[in-house]
Amino acid sequence: MKALVCVLLLLIVLPGCGYRFSVEGPGPRIGGGSVSEQEGPPVRLVIRDLRNSTFQSNLEFAYTRYMREQFAVSSGAQVVAEDAQADYVMTGEIVSVTIPSLTFSSGQTRERRVNVVVRVTVAHRTTGESLWTETATGTGEFFVNRAPEVEARQDQIQFNRVLQDRALEQAGQAAAEMLAAAFWAARDQGIFSESRAPSSSSSTGKLLPLPHEGEGWGEGA
Repeated sequence: MKALVCVLLLLIVLPGCGYRFSVEGPGPRIGGGSVSEQEGPPVRLVIRDLRNSTFQSNLEFAYTRYMREQFAVSSGAQVVAEDAQADYVMTGEIVSVTIPSLTFSSGQTRERRVNVVVRVTVAHRTTGESLWTETATGTGEFFVNRAPEVEARQDQIQFNRVLQDRALEQAGQAAAEMLAAAFWAARDQGIFSESRAPSSSSSTGKLLPLPHEGEGWGEGA
């Protein structure tokens, strides 16, 4: 009887003592299955630095990092560092950045949204054949603060810039997540199946041009 009482007390006390269960590993895939349940050979993918076609300077470095990190964990691809290690090459572009106003107060903008469009293409490394192209739009929002005092406005401008940069980060991360999910769907459809993927060690064909200086796994990425 005493043992039963002790067990009951433990069941009551433990949930409130900060004990938590954790699960290691890549976790489940949305829609069922997990990364470890992939069928067929790995999709070895190198992601080259994105091109930046927008007015936002240096955005390509952060966005390329988001892409590599997200594809490494949730795209079903094995992201590699060098072209020679890959069967497929992803190239991409930050197509546009727009920052429309959402809400106003007394004629002034109070909230703005960042819309970022990213387009990527995946091709065979050895043949140059384009197999998959996808475009994603990521968004982020931020509030604009207005300082009534003239001497405080410069600090307020800098603070709003920090908020805008954070929204740009959120938009880029969202776009990377969408593209990784779309890539997984394409993989499930057999677009990157073994029958269509020549082995990098045994196939011959036209190589895609190597990255220009500053491309690839550059320091800024």
